[in-house]
Amino acid sequence: MNTRRLSLLIFVALVLNLSARASNSKTVPFTAEVILNGSKLPAGDYEIRWLSHSPEATVTFVRAGHVMATAMGKWVERGAKYKADALVYTNNADGSHTLLEIRFAGRSQALVFGP
Repeated sequence: MNTRRLSLLIFVALVLNLSARASNSKTVPFTAEVILNGSKLPAGDYEIRWLSHSPEATVTFVRAGHVMATAMGKWVERGAKYKADALVYTNNADGSHTLLEIRFAGRSQALVFGP
């Protein structure tokens, strides 16, 4: 009987751990190359993973299984939930784009980069 309970507790702990990890990442398509902290992130699908430090976050950009960049970000409350994922970037004079923030569907916070 004790072995069954222990097995059940381990199973529940694993499920909760996987659920927590799933909520700290999201796959977002980049339709254009962007620059973040000097790193160029070519267009493509990225898994964006974050480790929150309330409100700061360490953010990792993974493409095709490879870490392309890691940056510090900050969660900023925007007041209304976003309907779709979106990248916010600035257009530089040379035609390049610098990533400023990421907005995730269903969240009212944006992940902001830079000063």
